[in-house]
Amino acid sequence: MQDNELCWDKKVILGIPAQDTRSVFQAIASHLADMTGLDPRAIFANLMDREALGSTGFGAGFALPHALVPNLAAPAKVLVTLRAAIEFNAPDDQPVDVFLAVIWPHDQQESFLPGLAQQCRLFRSKKLLSALRDARSETEALILLSVLESEQDLLENRTLSRT
Repeated sequence: MQDNELCWDKKVILGIPAQDTRSVFQAIASHLADMTGLDPRAIFANLMDREALGSTGFGAGFALPHALVPNLAAPAKVLVTLRAAIEFNAPDDQPVDVFLAVIWPHDQQESFLPGLAQQCRLFRSKKLLSALRDARSETEALILLSVLESEQDLLENRTLSRT
């Protein structure tokens, strides 16, 4: 995966009014379809099929819905926050209001899990989740994500140089 494949530019939507998983996934699928040119119904179906296997909720109000999608040229992601948290079967039984949705080309399965793990590492930070909930604009959220991603890259590079 190249560094810029999953950059954050214009991939944040704040405060959508969703009442349940279906409505969140419909909003996510619509946005990802605009980004990728795929049919939103196909993206929605892939996300729902994956979710049926088990919740992609991580806890602390965060979920990482993801799916392998046929006919997708390159990985795509979108970060969505909700006006109000929804029930999502998270392991800590807390409702979810921050979603990072990632779709990946079905024919690039070998890079899927490492790519997903890289995205997930950013969201282990409860400070980031809290700051995203408080963000007043998508620009502010993008700045938060960029700063944290840069800090994480520095830490990872420092760790690699010590080994």
